[in-house]
Amino acid sequence: MVEHLPKPTQRQKRVSQGRKQMWIGWLFVAPALSLNLLFDWYPMFEGIYRSFYRWDGYSTAVFVGLENFQKIFNDSIFWGSVANMLFFLVMSIVLMIPTIITSVILFRIRNMRGQYIYRILFCIPMVVPWMVIVLMWQFMYNPQYGLFNHLLTSLGLTEWRQTWLGNPELVKWCLIFMGFPFVTTNAALIYLGGLKSVSESVWEAGALDGVGPIQKFFYLEFPLILGQFNLNLIGTITAAITGYTTQLILTKGGPGFASMVPGLYMYLSAFKSQKYGYASALGLVMFVMSLVVTLISIKFLQKEEHTS
Repeated sequence: MVEHLPKPTQRQKRVSQGRKQMWIGWLFVAPALSLNLLFDWYPMFEGIYRSFYRWDGYSTAVFVGLENFQKIFNDSIFWGSVANMLFFLVMSIVLMIPTIITSVILFRIRNMRGQYIYRILFCIPMVVPWMVIVLMWQFMYNPQYGLFNHLLTSLGLTEWRQTWLGNPELVKWCLIFMGFPFVTTNAALIYLGGLKSVSESVWEAGALDGVGPIQKFFYLEFPLILGQFNLNLIGTITAAITGYTTQLILTKGGPGFASMVPGLYMYLSAFKSQKYGYASALGLVMFVMSLVVTLISIKFLQKEEHTS
C-alpha cells in the first residue's frame, strides 16, 4: 500500500514562503554586511582590544590593562588637544547658522529657475577635490608669497603681515576661516530638501496669519527642519571630535601644540611614535567623548522640541 503524505496547509505554505524570502533577503544583504563587518566592525573591536596592550606594531604585544588610559589622563598634550578640539567644536556648531540661513533664503526664492541656478552654484564646489581646496588655502597663508600678505603689502599695510599658520595665537582662527563663507553644500541641500517636503498649506496658513520673515524663520521654517538639523549636528560633532586631516596637512599640530587635536595626536602616536596600543586607547577615549556629546546634544534638542 502506498501511504499518501498529508498536503501542507495554507499556513505551512506561508511559513515556507516566508523562510524562502528571508534567505533570499540575507543573500542580497550578505556582501554589504560582510564588507561592513570586515572594514568597520573588525577594526573597531581590534582597536578596543589593542587599547589594553603596549604594542609597537610588530613585536609581541604586552598586556598592561588600564595603563594606557592612566597615561592619557596624565598627558598634558592630550588635554591641550582636547581644549583645541572643544574650540573647533563650538565654532563648527556656531558656523552651522550661515548654512541654515542660506538654505532658507534659497527656499524663499519663488522663481524656480533662479532657485535651480543657485542650487547648481552651491553644488559646483563639491566637484573640486577637498585636497585642492586645502592646498589653495595653504598657498594663501604662506608668509613669503601668500595671497593675504601680498594683499596687505599692496595696500600699504606691511606692518600687518603675519606668519598666519606659524602664529600660535592665530593658527586656530586661520583654520576656522578656511570654511569661508561657511556654507556647507551637503547640509544646505539637506535643509532645502526638508523645507521642500513641507506641505504648501503650512506656508499659506502662515501668510494668512500675517507672519513676518523673521517670525516665519523662528516659528515655522527652523522648527520644521529640526530633524535635518539634528542629522547635520551629529555629523558636525563627530567631525570636530575625530577629525584631524586639515591640521595634519597644514600645521602638523603646530606651532608647538597650538593646533593639536586628539585625532592628530592619535595618528602621530601610532605612525610616528609607534605607540599603537596608546593610540588605540586614544581612539577609544575619542569614541566615548563623541558618543557622550552627541547623546547630550540630541537629548537637549528633543527636550526643546517637546517644550516648543
